[in-house]
Amino acid sequence: MYTTTFFQKTKIVIPNVQAAIRGLGYYHLHLGSAISAFRTLFVACCCFLAALHTHAQTRVSQPATTKTNNASSALLPLPQQLDLTEKLFPIGKNWKIIADPALAKEQTVKSLQEGLKEAGLPLSLAARSAAGRSPAIRLVVQNGSVKIGASVDTNQIALARQAYRLILKPGSITITANASQGLYYGVQTFLQLLRSQAPKMQLPEGEITDWPNVEVRMIYWDDAHHVEKLSALKRIIRQASTYKINAFSIKLEGHFNYKSAPAIVEPHALSPAEYQEMADFAKAHYVDLVPFLDAPAHVSFILKHPEYRKLRLIDDINYQFSVTNPETFKLLDAMFSELINASKGSKFIILSNDEAYYTGKAPSEKAMADSLGGNGKLLAWFIKKMADRLHEQGRTVLFWGEFPLRKEDITALPSHLVNGVYNNVIAADYKKHGIRQFVYTATQGAEPVFPNYYPLHTKTGVMADGSDRSSGRVGDMMKEINTAFTENLSSFMGVVIAGWADAGLHPETFWLGYATATAAGWNSKNLTPADASARFMKAFYGPSQKDMDSVYHVLSEQAEFHTESWDWIPSPWRPMIKGNSDSLFLQPERDQTLPLLPVPEPGTLVIANKSYPVNPERFSTAQAMLPRNAYAQQLLRENKSRAGSQLYNLEVLESVAAICGQNVRMLVALNKVTDLLQKASAAGNPAQAVKQLDAAMEMVGKLKTQRDSTLELVTKIWYKEWQPLVEEANGRKFLHQVDDIKDHQPVRTIDLSYLIYRELHYPLDQWWNDVKKVRNDYAEKHQLPLMNKQLNWQQYK
Repeated sequence: MYTTTFFQKTKIVIPNVQAAIRGLGYYHLHLGSAISAFRTLFVACCCFLAALHTHAQTRVSQPATTKTNNASSALLPLPQQLDLTEKLFPIGKNWKIIADPALAKEQTVKSLQEGLKEAGLPLSLAARSAAGRSPAIRLVVQNGSVKIGASVDTNQIALARQAYRLILKPGSITITANASQGLYYGVQTFLQLLRSQAPKMQLPEGEITDWPNVEVRMIYWDDAHHVEKLSALKRIIRQASTYKINAFSIKLEGHFNYKSAPAIVEPHALSPAEYQEMADFAKAHYVDLVPFLDAPAHVSFILKHPEYRKLRLIDDINYQFSVTNPETFKLLDAMFSELINASKGSKFIILSNDEAYYTGKAPSEKAMADSLGGNGKLLAWFIKKMADRLHEQGRTVLFWGEFPLRKEDITALPSHLVNGVYNNVIAADYKKHGIRQFVYTATQGAEPVFPNYYPLHTKTGVMADGSDRSSGRVGDMMKEINTAFTENLSSFMGVVIAGWADAGLHPETFWLGYATATAAGWNSKNLTPADASARFMKAFYGPSQKDMDSVYHVLSEQAEFHTESWDWIPSPWRPMIKGNSDSLFLQPERDQTLPLLPVPEPGTLVIANKSYPVNPERFSTAQAMLPRNAYAQQLLRENKSRAGSQLYNLEVLESVAAICGQNVRMLVALNKVTDLLQKASAAGNPAQAVKQLDAAMEMVGKLKTQRDSTLELVTKIWYKEWQPLVEEANGRKFLHQVDDIKDHQPVRTIDLSYLIYRELHYPLDQWWNDVKKVRNDYAEKHQLPLMNKQLNWQQYK
């Protein structure tokens, strides 16, 4: 049995897989000396092979030069060869852009002009003949003009298309490339340099020669439980391209208007024309739009519908298709074909066979699995059948080479496949079979609210999802990529960086991971996680950003505390979970709550239960986090006033800070309410007692107001770029039914109220009514005014 990083996004971790991972860690630890000794010999061999001009796969070379200055501190990815001096020269409005007429219509020139305009330097385009002696930015595409050095990827032709050279001299800036894609990347590096000097219009003298380490740097965008507006998706793709990300995989589930499967189409869904418009826009920015469809598992968005129940592997479980049912293939073939027809010009497609736990286990599949040689062979049969069909339609197919696939099942797969996950135990076997490899890693897995970029409990090396996050997401992703490349066991062609929105957080929070991990795929020499993060802050938010790293620290810590600060209980609110990766069973899913607030005894107001809803450790942490939260929100407000293109991102971070802040305020307030109740029981006279009771109830009322206003703020911000989450629109209805195997928070509710799901289920309405009765009976007995306010805790609109 093999595992991959795809298990990181689940709460379920297979015990024997964990043991295997620990064993592999021990194995690598004790091979450390041998590997170190081998490295010297290997590097020497690489140099020898390079001298022979072979195209053998090799380690990344050391940079020819590392001479840099502060002007390069915002470059991300880090160029392969960087030679910038301390000498600066001015660039002004008297400069021109010189390019062949054929380039004028391409996105490269448009991107350059837009970037210059944003920097306050609008420049016009001039033909070579009209250039004269004016200082100029020259754009040149000439095949063979930029030679590339060593790389992990052996596809030198694909890498050379992305290579560029940037020469900076007083009065003359030249960007040269072998192809238009490389020229586009050269322009992005130039613009990063220029922005880093704002508002001063000056640049360092020097030269940059650059090429990627692997052909493809892909990010995965999860729109399974929401969908951005088309304008937002275009912004996201354009932004990705500026970091030399050249593939954008989007998971839409029911957010595509399938003619072949109309029952699953959700109220707001992209039309085929909109999808093609997105694909064309991406292509213009040298980004491949990669359709994504799950099969045979993770398909509750299909199988929850009565029309497709007959395709279930197990009748009462909506998680997985029966792969032996011919109608399954027929449906998936039609859906995939619609995605392909709506993304003409794209190269890749993802057949996500992620976590297909039950393949071959049901009676309907067992006979065929046994005849083929096991459950892995059956899954390989299904993958081959689907992948061959997709390949016939001109797509390069990524799949996940993971459980229940085994080493002996690899030869049953077609060699045209590309493996989307890396496992060093069987990597060489995939390579031997001719299957190329991506390195998969994730900027987020199971964390709600915000990724664990900087874990709160740094002494805890293993996070709740079973993955190693002791160094934070950026460090862990870079380690996974670098380790895979260094092991040199596969024929690598790319990296894929995932961000799973199953927990309902906003994908805009993923950019730190997207930009830094794909940068490691471009070039990780001399790039530490701390350096990569610092470069991101400056490149993404601009040179005038103020302490954004502190904002990310606060949000990471407080988002983790947001999860850990409530107690886990068997859920009384959603249907049972029916299985996991090991087996099928019935058990409650987990949910969160807190101990109840005390209710005074009738007549005496005595508090029988002296304990607090929030234990001392949590209460102390929450109190300490309040000023930190206020500081983060202050920094965000200040950075919003300085923001250029990242205003929306800062607003999303502001909404995350509001969610975290509301949580710590609620925890502190609940204990203060308890204090007020205890003061009421100890009051010297009835009027004082009733006053303390009223103060306690008023504090709970304010909690509701704060919670509702926080959700209103989040909704306002998120819906700026999201289509609203609604039950019905555009003549379509959303079938609200949870997954039988997985528990994805956004599926708990129709709208964004999943963000306050645990608060809504905390029984404060009952507490309010009980306390009000005790209070009014006591007040009436002592001839004091009655109170008839309602809380309506579960009402938030």
